[in-house]
Amino acid sequence: MTTRFTDELMNQGLTKRILTLVSEISVTREFERLQKERGLGNEKHRKEVSDLIKECRQALADSLFSWTCQSPLSKDDTLALIGHLETVTAQADGSLDSVNLALVMSLLYCLDVSFIEQGTEDREDLLQALPLLTERQYVSAIHSRLMDGQPWKLPGLQAVCRLAWALSLRVLSQLPQGSALVEFTEADESLADQALLGDVFLFMKEGILGCESFSQEEFYIRRLHSLITDFLALMPMKVKQLRNRADEDARLVHMSLQMGSELPSSLRKDLDHLMILIGEFYSKDPFGLELGVEFWCPTESLQHTSLQGSYLGMALQRPPHKQVVLSKFVRQMGDLLPSTLYISYLRMLKGLANGPQCAHYCFSLLKTNGATHSDNIQGVSGSPVSWEHFFQSLMLYHENLRRDFPNPDAAQYRHPPLRGITQRELEGLTSFLELLTVIITWSENARLALCEHPQWAPVVVMLGLLQCSVPPILKAELLLCLAAFGKSPEIAASLWQSLEYTQILQTVRASGQRQAAGIEVELNEIESSCEEYPLTRGFCHLISTLVESSLPVNLGAGLRVPGFQPYLNFLRDSVFLPFPTRAYRRPAEKVARIRHETQIHILNLLITSLELKAPNLALYLLGYEVKKSVSSTNLQDPGRSFTSVY
Repeated sequence: MTTRFTDELMNQGLTKRILTLVSEISVTREFERLQKERGLGNEKHRKEVSDLIKECRQALADSLFSWTCQSPLSKDDTLALIGHLETVTAQADGSLDSVNLALVMSLLYCLDVSFIEQGTEDREDLLQALPLLTERQYVSAIHSRLMDGQPWKLPGLQAVCRLAWALSLRVLSQLPQGSALVEFTEADESLADQALLGDVFLFMKEGILGCESFSQEEFYIRRLHSLITDFLALMPMKVKQLRNRADEDARLVHMSLQMGSELPSSLRKDLDHLMILIGEFYSKDPFGLELGVEFWCPTESLQHTSLQGSYLGMALQRPPHKQVVLSKFVRQMGDLLPSTLYISYLRMLKGLANGPQCAHYCFSLLKTNGATHSDNIQGVSGSPVSWEHFFQSLMLYHENLRRDFPNPDAAQYRHPPLRGITQRELEGLTSFLELLTVIITWSENARLALCEHPQWAPVVVMLGLLQCSVPPILKAELLLCLAAFGKSPEIAASLWQSLEYTQILQTVRASGQRQAAGIEVELNEIESSCEEYPLTRGFCHLISTLVESSLPVNLGAGLRVPGFQPYLNFLRDSVFLPFPTRAYRRPAEKVARIRHETQIHILNLLITSLELKAPNLALYLLGYEVKKSVSSTNLQDPGRSFTSVY
């Protein structure tokens, strides 16, 4: 009965009606009508009406999306949807709004044939109901519309639709039923080329991933995962062409730099955009899907009964062909990697290491890369993408920079130049530290193995770099990485002692010292003048993690009065209390980051103070948090979020 009812609605033109209403309904137009009839009240009423109108448009788009997820639209409805998308424009930041994103995903699901390779029980029934196989006119009409040379208002969106159609044609060409559609399936290569010329991967990152609502819908995430992996698995020759083009462009860039001439205008960054897209996409996993595990194909030596990959952990069963191809892509992209792709590749690995299984496999890849390359180049051994190379490089940077160890009274400590580190090297170091942080955050085995390595001593080297004249953004990444190491209690205990010894936060002032040193100076003089606070946020995160993992009762014994008091004083007097009066270059950093992290750190400190039976500290923190919550206008019930945790 339900099916009959919904089919009648669709046959009566519901799709076109939805698209018409989405186009016609707008906040501006409705407000003009209401204003004319004096139907608008105060600001609160205007906000409620505005939200209601936006919800109406969103509900209309979501309805169409829900339908297309379950059954494709008819030929006329699909063409109407494409016609609507041709007129779509982006927001100021280049991303789609949530309504248009839902409509884009509706079309992508209309063109989705990924279920064919899944081998489900109802596969044959679905094939019979798929208009791509049963209606030649459907394929002809969609193909002609997407092959049309008329540009859309958003060329990147047109490129995404063309790529999705090219992949569908490639799947159809591999089916027995696809022999009747040869005249269309032969155009899959040219469609893919047009999509690449339209910067399809760049638009996926900025236009689709940039939309705030994208990560809130699981089926959006699954469809984009399917689109990316299908391209890599179904069009391996196209991927090889991208790599060859990237290698050639790297040679041209190198020659231009040597000759001091301008870079060629013909350079393309398709592979660069693809790697960054993969890294950005898989680095966020709000539903815990760990879809990135499909890129890792464990070898015999890595198989273990406790590890369950996408093939359910069956050690004797061959992994799916698609998984083998994706794993090969990850490994081959790292072979003979040109310098122009180095940072992009690290960012891709960072995304693909997001999750307990993924982190394990990525750790093993970097370990294997170092073991299979024994040549020494300028004192740094191994592949450029290996633990051996990473930590040897880090040690060399530390060795060179500590020769200019800053005097706490010297001006250069408060205004560190890029001494010994170029901007490109800074980006590379930052990308490596971000990758390392992700891996050791998810994998305790990797965390302990790296920390206990006798030659690399990463914690010691990172603490040493924190004392050198390096930019605050690099110090922030070092602190976040140390915080990830500190998730293990045994490492956290030694980290506390190292913090005291290195005086990253000055807890002991030498006799005759004229002024404070360490992170407090950098906060007050460097970060405050730049109006950005990555170093302070990194330090807060480190202290929060260490407090949660392990807090020695005799912290600082032998150097000062034992205890946590100097760290509390800094967080209270230099970070939390001046927080509302500081200037922020990006208002979002103040609202969304500093405030949120402050609350989390306060909660952790409060819980610890109660465990340590320090009632005065607990009462102070409780009073500060409730006062801050009451002053917040964003909470309907002030203090609710805090008291529920408490």
